[in-house]
Amino acid sequence: MSKLRYIKKISSVMALSCFVTLAGCSSSTPTSDIGVYLSEDVQDFYGYCPTLEVDIAGLTKAEEKRLSSYDVDKYFAPPEQFRKSLGAVTAKFSDKDMVGKVLPSGDGIWDKWKDKGVTHLAIIANLPLIGTVKDVQADPRKLIIDLNESFISPGSHYIVISGSGVIEVRNEPSDVKTVKISGVEKAKKKDKTDK
Repeated sequence: MSKLRYIKKISSVMALSCFVTLAGCSSSTPTSDIGVYLSEDVQDFYGYCPTLEVDIAGLTKAEEKRLSSYDVDKYFAPPEQFRKSLGAVTAKFSDKDMVGKVLPSGDGIWDKWKDKGVTHLAIIANLPLIGTVKDVQADPRKLIIDLNESFISPGSHYIVISGSGVIEVRNEPSDVKTVKISGVEKAKKKDKTDK
């Protein structure tokens, strides 16, 4: 085999492997089960269990930049335009519902987020503030995770809402009941009327 043919063959193989690698990476947004849990210390911290909403939102780079410097109180305040534009999945907690909420990796919202081109995942809780937040970017009531970096727990994310804010933990809290939540509304059944 001539040296020129050998170089052409190697070049073709390298070009093909680069194409396959790039094609595989460009369209894949990692999915994960996202578990959101209310810590037992919330009740001790506040003296009661506040009614909470916790949003899970897939963010594009532009949305991540905006949310990182966005005030959490403003995010949850009416008319909630920015919140609505993100299309977040909301987990709700109260003294009557402290059950953990899990957004499965197979939920249809992940497809919407992939189509949108998300690069980050945000968890935002409307915990009541004790004191003031001096730096909006360091507000402990929001957590932003870069999807291109490795998850703490591959295949699962465990988020705990505690008195000190939103934190990611390595393992699922033990002895906790959970229910699944969804980001995709189920179609309502049409009523059949007899004539």
